[in-house]
Amino acid sequence: MPHLSFEYSNGLGQQADLPALAETIRAALVATGQCPIGGIRVRGFEADIDAIGDGAGGYHFIDMILRLGQGRDEATREAIADTLYSAVEDALRPQMGDTPFILSLEVQEIETRFSRKGWSTIHAAIRGRTQDDEETRSRAATGSSPRP
Repeated sequence: MPHLSFEYSNGLGQQADLPALAETIRAALVATGQCPIGGIRVRGFEADIDAIGDGAGGYHFIDMILRLGQGRDEATREAIADTLYSAVEDALRPQMGDTPFILSLEVQEIETRFSRKGWSTIHAAIRGRTQDDEETRSRAATGSSPRP
């Protein structure tokens, strides 16, 4: 259950491609090999109101919170954090230029006994798509036609 929420300063979307950033985050979580694809959720929220630093204005931030289900040891959680932070920093640095900016990430572990998530059809949908894709690739490689 890797869920990442990022809050960002008002107006940051005028300087940074935030939909592309969400995809960068999703891909980084997949790349760790430690996050089930069907459980990944990435969402961003703009702060309607913000006051940053000395209040002079022109500053921006992204504050990320990654919530993970229990079961990953400390070294694994740290590796996920490092991979994720590096991917986001690499994506944002060229877009931010000289703009005063801060990027932060906190990883939180969700205590299983207090988490409810019994209804989910996303994992099955992804498995179905993966199987369909594999069959299509196999047919293309052998020159066979689809099953009736």
